[in-house]
Amino acid sequence: MVEDMGEAQPPARRRRWLGWPFVAVGTAIVLGAAALSVSLALGPASAASSGANCSGGGARLTVQGSGRAVGTPNSLDVSADVTVNGATAADALSADNATTAAVVAAIENDGVANRDISTTDLTVNPTYDWSNGHNVITGYQVSNSIAVTIRHLSTAGAVIDAAATAGGDSLNIDSITFARLDPRVLEDEARQNAVRQAVAHAGAMARAAGERLAGVCTITDQSAPMLVEPLPIASSTAMGAAASSVPLERGTQEADAQVTLVYALATLGS
Repeated sequence: MVEDMGEAQPPARRRRWLGWPFVAVGTAIVLGAAALSVSLALGPASAASSGANCSGGGARLTVQGSGRAVGTPNSLDVSADVTVNGATAADALSADNATTAAVVAAIENDGVANRDISTTDLTVNPTYDWSNGHNVITGYQVSNSIAVTIRHLSTAGAVIDAAATAGGDSLNIDSITFARLDPRVLEDEARQNAVRQAVAHAGAMARAAGERLAGVCTITDQSAPMLVEPLPIASSTAMGAAASSVPLERGTQEADAQVTLVYALATLGS
C-alpha cells in the first residue's frame, strides 16, 4: 500500500476528470511503458548474469510474474466550460471572456496556481432558427473550455464551489479524474512485486526439475500503457446554489504490472 500525499511535480499536463457531487473512485490503473527487455541479476536466488549461459543451446526457463500496488489519489483534474450567448459574436465573446476570467480568478483565490489552469478549447458559433424555410442566424454562442489540476484534495470541494459561484448558469463541469501527481511510485512498486513473483516461481520450478538457476538472460516488461478513466458529469449548471463544499470521495487506485523472465539453467552441483 502506497500512501503518498506529497506534492511531487507532475510530468507534462494531462487531462483527467472528476465526479459530481458524491464520488467514490476505485480506478484500476494498468501500468506501463513500451516493452522493455534488459539483462539483470536478481540477488542471491540467482547466479550473476555474467555467468549465465544465455547464448547457444543451453537449457532455459521462462517464467511470468504479475504484481499489483494500491495507493491513494492525491490530485484531482477538472474539465469545465463557460458558455455564453449574445446578439453578436463580439457581444457573446466579451461576456464569455468576463465570466471565464471571474471563474479563473475564483479558482486561483482558493489556492490553485495559474500554471495548473489551462485553456483547452474556444469556440464561436452562430445560433439558428428555422423561419420561412430558411435557417436564420439569431445570435452567437461562445464556449471557453478550461482544465484545472487541484493538487490539494482537501480544498477540491471549495475550489469547485468557488468556480460555480463565479460562473453561475454559464459554467458546466464536464468531468473529473482522481489521480496521483507522480504515478511512477505506484507503477514501480507493482513491477517490483511482479518480478518477485516471477523469481519465486522460477526457483520452485528449477528445484522441482533438478536444476539450478544460473542467471537471468532477459526481463521483459509487458505492462500496458497507463489508463485513467474520466468520471463524466451529466449536468452541473446549478452548482452555485451549493451551501457547502462539494463532498468528494477519492477512494483508491491500483497499479498492475506483468513481466517475463528468461533464466539460464545449470545442473545441480555444477
